[in-house]
Amino acid sequence: MTTHSPIDAATYAELQEIMADEFGEIVEFFISDTESALEILQQCVDTQDSAQVGTICHKLKSSSKILGAFTLAELTRLLEEYKDHQDQPSASAHLIQLREEFAQVLDWLKQQAAIA
Repeated sequence: MTTHSPIDAATYAELQEIMADEFGEIVEFFISDTESALEILQQCVDTQDSAQVGTICHKLKSSSKILGAFTLAELTRLLEEYKDHQDQPSASAHLIQLREEFAQVLDWLKQQAAIA
């Protein structure tokens, strides 16, 4: 069982305060964009398109940090390094970890929506 929170609550709350009425849209976009990115990343890793993996991961890393999903951002950074090292087994392993962490982020976000 995981002992870390997939989202830093203080960062999340700060973004929520700053974005006010637009916050829900930002979270929805983050979720759909990340789901789409994970599908494309799988295809890119499978076809060894390391340059595209780097591009997608760079964007995903930034959006994860903004929301407070720091572990997700770190895993994305690790996968982003595939563009430089082209280590296929590591890229595949990092993508699995990335998917697992995103599932935890998604659960956390859903819990927040139920509370709000």
